[in-house]
Amino acid sequence: MSTIFISKDPQDLNLELQQLVQKGVLEAQSLIAFSAQPFLCPQDYDILFIASIRAADFFFAQCQTNAQIACAGLETAKKVIESFQKEVHFVAQQSDHPQLEAQQFNAWRNGRKVCFPSSQLSVGTYSSLIPEKEKIILPIYNTHFKNLQISAKDIYIFSSPSNVRAFLTNNTIAANAQVVAWGDTTAQELTLNQISVTKILNGQQQVDLLNWLNVVR
Repeated sequence: MSTIFISKDPQDLNLELQQLVQKGVLEAQSLIAFSAQPFLCPQDYDILFIASIRAADFFFAQCQTNAQIACAGLETAKKVIESFQKEVHFVAQQSDHPQLEAQQFNAWRNGRKVCFPSSQLSVGTYSSLIPEKEKIILPIYNTHFKNLQISAKDIYIFSSPSNVRAFLTNNTIAANAQVVAWGDTTAQELTLNQISVTKILNGQQQVDLLNWLNVVR
């Protein structure tokens, strides 16, 4: 049976993946940690763009908003709705294709001003298409790399570019291993580091991952 690593903590996985953790097949461990940084709640914007669950946690811990809310992906939108009782007005349905979704979001915002609460390591795919006068880039938390050694695996699943960078600080990919990327941006980071990508997860990534694992294991 294949041994598997995923750069997510167990509590962030669905039930089926958690069962693989309990069986000892899957090692689930985020390679990054987060800390708040001081910021002032922004004023004068029309749309709040939440790129990640972490951004939602840090922003709503300090600020409220009357702006429309947009989210980069279904999982993030679900968190905002359930945990913060907010209405979400735009959801990137294909978070694995951020360049395409960024264009669709830019068309939807139609010139309105957007606030982007983010990490200091944010790639900024969505904000890059927006003129400076029509956006607020708001660093609200820091991303830190954990100093962890990961034992050799048959399959590695990376959930973000930051997790790729954190992994490569202390680890290498085992020979002949398969590598799975959580969307295009993560795949690009792997490719930049000369790591071949076996599979890019699409749409509902955890479901796509389980379907793929059922075939290859």
